[in-house]
Amino acid sequence: MLLLKNCAKIYTVDESIDGSIGILTGYSILIENDKIKKIDKFENLKEFIDDESEIINCENKSVLPGFVDPHTHLAFGGDRKAEYLAKLYTDDPKIIEEKAGIVGMKSSVKQTRDLSLDDLTKATVEKLDLLLKSGVTTVEVKSGYGIDKDTELKQLRAIKKAREISPQTVVPTYLGGHDWDQEMGKDAYIDFCINEVMPVIEEENLAELADIWVEEQFFSVEQGRKYLQAAKKHGMNGTIHGNELSSIGASKMAAEEGVYCVAHLNYLTEEEIDIMMEKNVVGIVLPTTDYVKQYYKVLAKGRHFIDRGMTIAIATNLNPGNYTVSTSLCMNMACRNHGLSAEEALRAATLNAAKALRLSEDYGSIEEGKYADLQIWDTEDYTDAIYMHGIDYVNTVIKHGKVVVKNKETVY
Repeated sequence: MLLLKNCAKIYTVDESIDGSIGILTGYSILIENDKIKKIDKFENLKEFIDDESEIINCENKSVLPGFVDPHTHLAFGGDRKAEYLAKLYTDDPKIIEEKAGIVGMKSSVKQTRDLSLDDLTKATVEKLDLLLKSGVTTVEVKSGYGIDKDTELKQLRAIKKAREISPQTVVPTYLGGHDWDQEMGKDAYIDFCINEVMPVIEEENLAELADIWVEEQFFSVEQGRKYLQAAKKHGMNGTIHGNELSSIGASKMAAEEGVYCVAHLNYLTEEEIDIMMEKNVVGIVLPTTDYVKQYYKVLAKGRHFIDRGMTIAIATNLNPGNYTVSTSLCMNMACRNHGLSAEEALRAATLNAAKALRLSEDYGSIEEGKYADLQIWDTEDYTDAIYMHGIDYVNTVIKHGKVVVKNKETVY
């Protein structure tokens, strides 16, 4: 047994509590094996405790559900720091290339191709650990920096190996449609993904989801539909990058094809909001991406989406051009820039994010019978993370009933 004793506050984010996050004051949480057995006052839980029980004193601390990060690209090689720093003071591509060499996605593709499977696995685990120490207990991880068969499969195999090492619940995603081979052309490249890569993914059980970037400058609605339909036949459910740069009907198509979620949403139309709600598609807002790319005039309208009744999640979108591991920072920005309340931001980072991956029956809230995925913060009030910028309050993380981060360091 593991007992979290006398928690100053427990933020349950209970699905049954409409419009609130459910706050319990002075309660304790009893964990048996990997599940939450009982939530009650300490005096009512004493009978379950014996000499072998582990007790964590949570006075003056708050307990939150483990964060769920439903959109990341963390299985990549190298970084793009030089490019990022150069872009802070110039838009001149010649100067940027002088400072950084190959830039953009091409840089990440090259660096990822150059890594061995073992080195890519190590790099993936390191990033998963950064997320874990920030309170993320469940995370989606995409490929997408290969744009060829060998590297895409290498990324997915690295994710699979990392999944065996990390205590986190890891959801692997085949993002074949992140870019395309310029010599093939888009149509031939989609056929390549379908005919050459997807069968291997299915055979080796390498991905649960498939993702594609449906956008004016990338793949068309028709290409996206073909990709998603083929992925479904190979055992992968769908998700897309959509409506970031334009409105071409990406989210409408995705909803029609039964995807779990759509990320970005900067140019989402009212019609698309309607069909996403009808089809129970979760919208993922990416606050740090909108910040890094300076989309100030076209920020994803989180407030409007919620007012319309959409289910909204937030994600880090951890990638080489948006190197963010802090979900609490994303919550902060979601409140400041996208109009969410603190309560809505917490729900978006936990229960709604679990819904985006269709995992909310097991994760995303603190309820008896659910997996014990919890984080203990060094503050009684989680809204401190919204008000006081940049402070990491996560002290302890529990995954499936086991302490995996203690005093801000991994211990698994």
